[in-house]
Amino acid sequence: MKARFTFGVIAALLVGTLAGAATNLNSSKSNIYRLTYPSDLVSQEQAKALLAELDKMGPADEATLKKWLPANFKRFGIAGDQVKKLVVLPRGRELKETAIILLTKPEDEAAAIAVTVKSSKSNSSD
Repeated sequence: MKARFTFGVIAALLVGTLAGAATNLNSSKSNIYRLTYPSDLVSQEQAKALLAELDKMGPADEATLKKWLPANFKRFGIAGDQVKKLVVLPRGRELKETAIILLTKPEDEAAAIAVTVKSSKSNSSD
C-alpha cells in the first residue's frame, strides 16, 4: 500500500514537472519546419524571421541545421550562449515538418518533444 502511494506521488510530481516545462515552450511553424523554443529565449517575431530564412534554404538535413543554426542565432537576436541543447527531429510519421527544438534546460527535452509532436499532429497551421 505504501509503495502504491509513493509511486502515485512520484508520478504526480513527474506529470507536474512535464506540464510546467511544456507551458513554458512556444511553437511556431513554416512550410518545412516547426520550431519549439522557450519563450524567454526567442520571441514570436524572431521565430518567424528564423523560419522564413530556413524556408528560403529549403529542406536541410540534421547536420546542416545543427551547423547553420548556431552560426546564425546572433543574426536573429537569439542569445546562442543560452541554447544548451539543439534537437532536430526529421519529418516523418509523427511529424508533418522537420522539428527544431531549442533548449535552455536540457532536462526539458522530453517535454519539448512531446509538445512538438502533439502540436504537429493537431495544428495544420499556426
